[in-house]
Amino acid sequence: MARFEHKCPESCHATTFSRRRVNSMIIPIASYVLRFFALSTFLLAASTCMASSPGNSVASPTSIRVVMDNNYPPYVFKGDQGQLKGITVDQWNLWEKRTGIHVELTGTDWSDAQRRMDAGEFDVIDTIFRNEKREKVYDFTKPYAVIPVPLFFHKDISGISGPDDARGFMVAAKAGGNVLDVLRKHGVTNIVEYPSYEKIIEAAYDGKVKVFTVDRPPALYHLNKMGIQDQFRETAPLYSGEFRRAVPKGRNDLLAMVEKGFAGITPAEYRAIDKKWMGIPISASPYVRYVGYSALVIAALVAGLLVWLRLLKRAVSRKTRELSGSEERFRSIMSLSPDIISIIGKDGAFEYNSPSAERIHGYAQDEMLGLTPLDLAHPEDRERVDRVFKELLKTPEKIANVQYRYRNKDGSYTWVEWCACNQLSNPHINGIIAISRNIEDRKRVESERLKLEQQLLHAQKLESLGVLAGGIAHDFNNILMTIMGNADLALMRITAESPAVENLRRIENAAAQAADLAKQMLAYSGKGKFVVEHINVNSLLTEMLHMLEVSISKSAVLRLDLARDLPLVEADTTQMRQIIMNLIINASEAIGDTSGVIAVSTGCMDCDPGYLKDTWLDEDITAGPYVYLEIADTGCGMDKETLARIFDPFFTTKFTGRGLGMAAVLGILRGHKGAIKIYTEPGKGTTFKILLPADSRPAEPAGHDSGRNDWHGAGKVLIVDDDETILGIGSEMLEELGFSTTTARDGREAVAIFKETPDIAFVILDLTMPHMNGEECFRELRRIRPDVKVIISSGYNEQEVTRKFAGKGLAGFIQKPYRLSALQEALQGI
Repeated sequence: MARFEHKCPESCHATTFSRRRVNSMIIPIASYVLRFFALSTFLLAASTCMASSPGNSVASPTSIRVVMDNNYPPYVFKGDQGQLKGITVDQWNLWEKRTGIHVELTGTDWSDAQRRMDAGEFDVIDTIFRNEKREKVYDFTKPYAVIPVPLFFHKDISGISGPDDARGFMVAAKAGGNVLDVLRKHGVTNIVEYPSYEKIIEAAYDGKVKVFTVDRPPALYHLNKMGIQDQFRETAPLYSGEFRRAVPKGRNDLLAMVEKGFAGITPAEYRAIDKKWMGIPISASPYVRYVGYSALVIAALVAGLLVWLRLLKRAVSRKTRELSGSEERFRSIMSLSPDIISIIGKDGAFEYNSPSAERIHGYAQDEMLGLTPLDLAHPEDRERVDRVFKELLKTPEKIANVQYRYRNKDGSYTWVEWCACNQLSNPHINGIIAISRNIEDRKRVESERLKLEQQLLHAQKLESLGVLAGGIAHDFNNILMTIMGNADLALMRITAESPAVENLRRIENAAAQAADLAKQMLAYSGKGKFVVEHINVNSLLTEMLHMLEVSISKSAVLRLDLARDLPLVEADTTQMRQIIMNLIINASEAIGDTSGVIAVSTGCMDCDPGYLKDTWLDEDITAGPYVYLEIADTGCGMDKETLARIFDPFFTTKFTGRGLGMAAVLGILRGHKGAIKIYTEPGKGTTFKILLPADSRPAEPAGHDSGRNDWHGAGKVLIVDDDETILGIGSEMLEELGFSTTTARDGREAVAIFKETPDIAFVILDLTMPHMNGEECFRELRRIRPDVKVIISSGYNEQEVTRKFAGKGLAGFIQKPYRLSALQEALQGI
């Protein structure tokens, strides 16, 4: 960087006019005249302020030590030989002559000057501004110069009119200067401190700083000296400081001595010093005539301007009143509107928001300035908002609409409907006009309506499946009854060594699997047969552990974490096993051939309505304590589409699946007043959390298998069924148990036979038959003989049957398809 040496100020201000035209001198001459009168007024005021004030009467010292800034032209700066020069230096030299007291002047960097003064090395510090902080340690003289302190900024920068506009810029300032506190109070924090004003201007010359603050006198000196005065602009003064001299706090004697010495200097002497360093106007004697002519022209122009200004003032006042009324109406509309009215710049940032923004979202007007709608959109909605906004910018006058979630000041979100019109081409607006309406209530109603529709759709699916299940229970189970009954009788009638035994066992197993399928469909409809008892979920899992381990893939590891002292639940053991097996197998298939973990855990928790609201089957369950069974896997997880359909009947993601596994789980839980919560994410696994109402009562002891039953009966039995095969197989089973049989193919025939055969011991009655159904037939049989024992045999579940025949004297129920042992147990019970 080029170095610049200080030159005599007179050479800096001297100007040669020989090459300029006369007309170009009019304005500079007038400027010097005005400066002359202003300087005279200033010196007169300064001389008045320097009047002496009384102090403590003490003996005068023989010398005084003074420290000051060494780079503040024209008040103080170093000459070619390093000696101090300037207005302040000459004033102290004159003070020394008036008082006879020797003055030791020291010039140094300003921060160093303050430090050394505070350390007690000097008696007086000069070129200092007074502020609250310094008043605590110094006593000050009267001011002797007023110094404006503006902000300077490069001509390529626009929009800086004061310290508030300098936020975000790097601002250069002198270390230890009073202006540092002023900048920080206005929020300017990116400040680079330099030891002197000359260093700051050198940095500006080198392009290292674009914005800086330097007291105006030294700024003009250094800018002109380095030839970059045209490269920078200045703001109005941040403040105007007053040059004073200061002594340590409490040194009133020293303060009075300093002021008395300066009061002894005459105004003429002060003016002489100022003229020496600030220069005097160049003699304008050859041009006085032109100045006079110019003054007359200016006077005429001023007079005409005053008249024009008066007329203009009246017109402006009228228009102002009209504009104020219009603005007041506009302001009222804005403040009363329930919607948010916004103006958005072409950069997408808010430039204005109506008061509703604070009412709805909590943001004050200035808090939203500079933010964009995209900044405040929910992360899941940002892509949609960004796409709409980009399309809006492409076409003038285009209107766009979008609904999205808007972040409130407290971090929550509110649904808004955003309607915007591109008015960037409108010179009166030059922006985008947007109206945002709070649609939170509308969204809540839509959500509730959608939920009700989903519940209705699910209920309709459930009803349809219930009808289907009933049909299967009657027709399909009749077929299974024939298969299972014949297989059962065949096994009883052949030897264990027969090669047909294995085939019969396979027939039995296939029929049992088919029967389970029907039961799963009944379970989904919520009408499956429940044998409710108090069970311990931990015990159930422990009993099933071996079966679960052999059911999962070899790459999956099963881990149990069972809570101690787990409350009991009222549940059907068989169906709980079905739930556990379904979920474990699903978890194993989700893991596939890769290594993974299936974690099974239990526990008890209190569930409030808010927690239960996010579960499946939340419509009929109440808050309270629940036992939970959680099955988590590290498998492939599910996307939203799969999760939405996971409980649909016949929906499956497996090639060989029947699609009833999860549907049956949901049906079983519905019958148990339970619920299920699902956590899943593609690639991160799935967690199923089963919730069952906790029961504080102790579990009843489980029964024990009595082993083989050799019971046989005697008497005549009437079998009523519309299926010929059921009549045949039923008769054979009853005869195997020691009974004689007679059959009827519908209710009407059964009533006729019953009337003619008084020795019938009991009746096995189908529920669904032509001509006269089971319920009508039952009433007729009871009317004929009130003590007749009737057992209902049906594919429907026991709960449905007992509900229909409650209080009517039904002797028993046996569900199709049944085996000989089940028939034996039912007959033995009556």
